[in-house]
Amino acid sequence: MKQEYSIELLEEYEKVNFYSIRMKGAELTELESFFEKFPEGCEYDAEVDVIISWLDHIAERGALARYFRPEGRYGDGVGVIPIDVGNKIRLYCLRLSDKILIFGNGGVKDAKRWEESEALAPYVKMLIDTSRFISSRIKDGTIVVIDKEIVGNLNFSRNDEK
Repeated sequence: MKQEYSIELLEEYEKVNFYSIRMKGAELTELESFFEKFPEGCEYDAEVDVIISWLDHIAERGALARYFRPEGRYGDGVGVIPIDVGNKIRLYCLRLSDKILIFGNGGVKDAKRWEESEALAPYVKMLIDTSRFISSRIKDGTIVVIDKEIVGNLNFSRNDEK
């Protein structure tokens, strides 16, 4: 199935900009969709609070590598929040630099590894592909990273193998 999506700026902070993926035709970004899954008062309130606390921390200090556990393939920048042991909720993101963070989606960890989870694997695979697409476009000049901004063609399409 062909998926079309774009990357858009969500929030600007002094040290980092937060971006998120928005699927073509979707009302919510992937980050907003993530939080919609866990309404206030749900069984995962404490874990969602941990993620929000990490987001506040990153907004204040920047998207430093030590704040993320690598989840994709070596060097692709795909990571997960939180790095706290014991949390069952996963929010996947793509760290382009200390100043640029692109959020995907996530959910409840239901397998030992993301590759084994039908619910989580599509989110990680999308970010792996997005990392590859961005790297390719940076090389050919159709995307430029300037400080905290990604400038250029931020529309993508991919075939999602089911």
